[in-house]
Amino acid sequence: MKILSMIIFSVREAILRGTLIFYFAVGNLIILFVALAVNASPDGSSIVVLGNPIPAKSLMGVSPVDFILIQLQRSSASAIMFLGIFAIAGIIPSMLEKGTAELFLSKPLSRTTLFLSRAIGSTVAIGLNILYFAVAIWLIFGVKIGVWHWGFLLSALMVVVAFAFYYSVVALVSLVTRSQALAIMLGFLFWFLAGALESRQAGLYNLWSNDIYRRTLDVIYYVTPQVSGMLQNATRLIGMNPYDRMLGPQAVSDFSIMPFVFSLLSASAIYALASWYFSRQDY
Repeated sequence: MKILSMIIFSVREAILRGTLIFYFAVGNLIILFVALAVNASPDGSSIVVLGNPIPAKSLMGVSPVDFILIQLQRSSASAIMFLGIFAIAGIIPSMLEKGTAELFLSKPLSRTTLFLSRAIGSTVAIGLNILYFAVAIWLIFGVKIGVWHWGFLLSALMVVVAFAFYYSVVALVSLVTRSQALAIMLGFLFWFLAGALESRQAGLYNLWSNDIYRRTLDVIYYVTPQVSGMLQNATRLIGMNPYDRMLGPQAVSDFSIMPFVFSLLSASAIYALASWYFSRQDY
């Protein structure tokens, strides 16, 4: 119960910071817009978006429902990854402030449990926002269009998992630096690095043909959470993004669980390292 209480406390703290309230408000506006904009045609042969009928299969070989859900999923995932760091980057540093640290450390919880409870609570706060938005959109398409797209819900769940792994890097940085600002900046830096590493064969490899350099990039890719790879594969649970087809056959592939497996291993190691570091410090 003490662990659960700490998780709930961390969730409330993350929500009260304001950023997630902003995301929640914007999410509700998008949900309302989608509810008003999307309808089924009277004969059920097409969907109607803002009064314009769209044939069942028209958007570059992808059904319009899949196309719309993919765009909603990608935009909401990017927004929550971006805003989520602002919302929870300060959760760990706030625990380490003078006076507050003594209060937290006086609780009958081990330091590892305390740290992981704060990290879990932060992830739960983000996850609740993601799942709320996804379930609302899923219900709209199910009730109004008759399409109950379970892949869309599963995709949202995988985005929550991706964020939990991504947050391991932010949590470690915020623990070591005790700085919310540095945690945010380095979190964004890692975000861009992860994207560059995901497409390193077409990008970073071309900067230098040295084999050691390229193998180093591979090592960094596999020992850190594969954020871009996880998000791309989460989208594939909905359907194939038609824009990927424009990039050529190499960009089109089926869902793969491997980015999540590698990220689980790397994030677990990072959380373990952060827990060890926290347990060794004198506050």
